[in-house]
Amino acid sequence: MDPFFILALALVSGKFALSSKPMIFINPPWTTFFKGEKVLLTCNGSHFYAPGKTKWYHKGKMLQETSGNNIRVNSSGTYKCTTNNSPLSDSVTLTFSPVLLIMRIPYPVFEGDSLILQCQEKDNSTLTQVTYYKNKKPFSAFNQNSSVFIPQARLSDRGRYSCTAVKHKLWKIISNEAVLHIHELFSHPVLETTDSQPIEGSAVTLRCEIWIPPQKSNIQLHFSFFRDPRIMLLSHSIAGEFQISKFWKEDSGSYWCEVETVYPQVYKQSHPIMMSARRIPITGVHIEVQPHGGHVIGGQKLVLLCSVAEGSGTITFSWYKEGTEAILEKKIQQSLVAEFTISAVRENDSGKYYCTVDNNSSLIPSNSVSITVKRNGRGSFIAVITVALGSVLGFIAVALLVYFKHQRKSGQNFSTDLPRSLPIQIQGTMESNACTQLKLQEIHSDETPVVEDVIYSEVWSTQQGKEEADASEKPPLDKDYSVIYLVVKKTETQGDSTGSSQIMNESNRDTTDGF
Repeated sequence: MDPFFILALALVSGKFALSSKPMIFINPPWTTFFKGEKVLLTCNGSHFYAPGKTKWYHKGKMLQETSGNNIRVNSSGTYKCTTNNSPLSDSVTLTFSPVLLIMRIPYPVFEGDSLILQCQEKDNSTLTQVTYYKNKKPFSAFNQNSSVFIPQARLSDRGRYSCTAVKHKLWKIISNEAVLHIHELFSHPVLETTDSQPIEGSAVTLRCEIWIPPQKSNIQLHFSFFRDPRIMLLSHSIAGEFQISKFWKEDSGSYWCEVETVYPQVYKQSHPIMMSARRIPITGVHIEVQPHGGHVIGGQKLVLLCSVAEGSGTITFSWYKEGTEAILEKKIQQSLVAEFTISAVRENDSGKYYCTVDNNSSLIPSNSVSITVKRNGRGSFIAVITVALGSVLGFIAVALLVYFKHQRKSGQNFSTDLPRSLPIQIQGTMESNACTQLKLQEIHSDETPVVEDVIYSEVWSTQQGKEEADASEKPPLDKDYSVIYLVVKKTETQGDSTGSSQIMNESNRDTTDGF
């Protein structure tokens, strides 16, 4: 690291923790002077130490102790200081030259700073044919005395500079060599991690650490974090820290960070570091059932919980029933517990169940649990109620049948109380106005109440006209209608058809006579 740097803590958390090492400032800000000139040195101590006396060292020896932090010097060599028992500062080298031409180089110079290189004669005489050299090689020339302007210093501008000129157009003079130091605006970033081999699923913090000098403590920096192959994890953050909440196997790879300033633009990248996740083997595989005990009623929900005591990474959970090779359920997830649910169990779901767990390192089975499914008592109760209700309805039907049969037999002895049978309608057709057709409906003895072998029936005639086309089937009360008397002749069972025929024939005759 450049000796000019003091130890300043990285900007990782956005805080500056300056080192206890002080530094020396020069006024005027050069390192090369003419012999006889005096220079003011200031020892800028750290805020960690209270102000007090300052000790100055020249060429490694105690030079002077001052009550303040300033001293004037005019001798060539290296200077250091310490304040209030702090560590020694970095050294600065001053040159007091007896030559007529010197090379003025500013001090200090940081990356991105603009600077002027000046070739100066002791008496400020007019110079011509001025040539500037870097590491003894010419790089710029002027006909008259002029300075060299560098708009933005780079680390590559470091080197030994000198110049030559012609004085009074008579003789050539040569300057001494002066060293140009370009100090880093901030150190090369270093990526640090809380764990380069974290356990899968654990948190990891990446810090991009840099060192800056106190003169540039107010610069604005942006931090970016990357993973190979150049996957940007965080871009242009003012905080030099990035946290991975859960680091998985797929997160393994090469990581690095980048730091750049807003202005002047200086960009630096850290060296990559390798990170890989450590996988914890699975232990303590266990299965349990809900509801507890494994006794469930048909139709209820059953939950089988499969868990592991330790393990990491993506875990595959599988559930089985003993006696079958088929997988009932499989779940792949990054957790230590998984569940398999049967929404409504049946009696054939009874048996022993177990689960297996795998995280690509080993396949481990669990213990087994017994499941007993009981028949739903509510279904049996409904079945009993249904049978009982069917029995009651059947009994009622039989009772009603017996009751109506009994009523029918009783009606033959008390038929006089029964109403007359429905009238038999004889509809007439209007084929001719003078002719009215009569129709007699056949009457059976088992359909009409019978008293002493006589059937009472009613016969009426209708003519369909315009006004009576839609008349009711019942006869008008104000009109006369005929009554037919039929004698019922009982026949034997074998002669039912014959007896019926006789009744029908006699009925037809009586009907005609009645009209």
